[in-house]
Amino acid sequence: MLDPRSRGTVAAESFRQGAEKYGYILASSNNTLSDTAIDPNVQAMRAMWADTHGRLAIDDRRVYAAGFSGTVRSCCTLARAVPGTFAGIIGAGAGFPFHEPPRKGDPFVFFGTVGDKDFNYYEMMDLEPRLREAGITHRVEIFDGVHQWPPEELATRALGWMEIQAMKAGTRPKDSGVIEELWGQTLGHARAAEAAGDLYQAHRYYAGAAADFAGLRDTAEAAAKAAALAANPALQKEWKEREARLKRDKEMLEQAPGILAAAVNPGGEPTTVARVVAALKISELRARAKSAPEADERLAAQRVLNTLGVQTGYYLPQSFNEKKQWDRSIFVLSIATEISPERPAVWYDRAEAYARKGDRKRALADLRQAIDTGWKDLDALRQNEAFAPLRQDPEYQRLTAALEPRKPKP
Repeated sequence: MLDPRSRGTVAAESFRQGAEKYGYILASSNNTLSDTAIDPNVQAMRAMWADTHGRLAIDDRRVYAAGFSGTVRSCCTLARAVPGTFAGIIGAGAGFPFHEPPRKGDPFVFFGTVGDKDFNYYEMMDLEPRLREAGITHRVEIFDGVHQWPPEELATRALGWMEIQAMKAGTRPKDSGVIEELWGQTLGHARAAEAAGDLYQAHRYYAGAAADFAGLRDTAEAAAKAAALAANPALQKEWKEREARLKRDKEMLEQAPGILAAAVNPGGEPTTVARVVAALKISELRARAKSAPEADERLAAQRVLNTLGVQTGYYLPQSFNEKKQWDRSIFVLSIATEISPERPAVWYDRAEAYARKGDRKRALADLRQAIDTGWKDLDALRQNEAFAPLRQDPEYQRLTAALEPRKPKP
């Protein structure tokens, strides 16, 4: 398992229940990264491979890789580099390398997961037809969440799905008990979605069950339900509405890089945060995310906001900080505070940029806002050298004192 922020335990905990259920050995690293060169992930994978193979009895036909965000792309690259190394990949919140999409002959199956508010939701929805066209056995599951490792229940289902694929490939003996349990579980999810009126998810479950269990048991029930739902005018209408919504949102997001690039281009016309926020339609999106009558519209608006938020609150300021372009970093982080004023991290990051620029007053004001909105990591604050010039300031000392654990009264 490759976590994008070197949190090996976090990655392993997601899959612990499933590993215990199906007899998997989990290996995770505290040295894996996303948004950087692949080298640390290659080294981590080699270390985990050598360690596990040196001490444990492993069926090399059934080794799998799991990644989250950018490390999914590393998993795909490694699996292609040495065909047969990984029988399957579990991809959380991301898919294949951007310039290396799925292709015929890719030597692994793929189980993808994505939160319905994930900024990579659009990528994962676009990935499905590409996997289908490439003939890659796959499943993509949507859950209630953001950009994250899958919840434990879904991670367990991902390993169960790999069990089914191993039985179909002949690398694991067929086990009717496991087959029937997973079949019943999948149909249970389908029926629950159908009963709740979520025909889109119900169809995904029924169609997935018909494909996944073909050759292992009779799948006529699931196939018939999937066909009946596909012919249902209500679902056909929903499909059209979903496509229109996805098209609209992707077009909006395609315009955002140009708007942001023009705003931070030193040779361009001077602009303000307010103008950029207006051009990105942030107020409209926030209103729709909060109050749109339809749940799908609220979700769609939140996804767009999350996508704009990660660009202005993480990727762009990270790039500017590396070049010590503090004013540009502050500018895009100011947009991020308009997108997600409830997120403490954007206030903390802007406080750091102000501190590095030497603006003590604004740095302290943003630190206060970060704490007021929920920032609790006192160690990170104390260890961040950007704030060293502020440490003797009485306001800084009051802020850090507010984060100190309260001692119990005697």
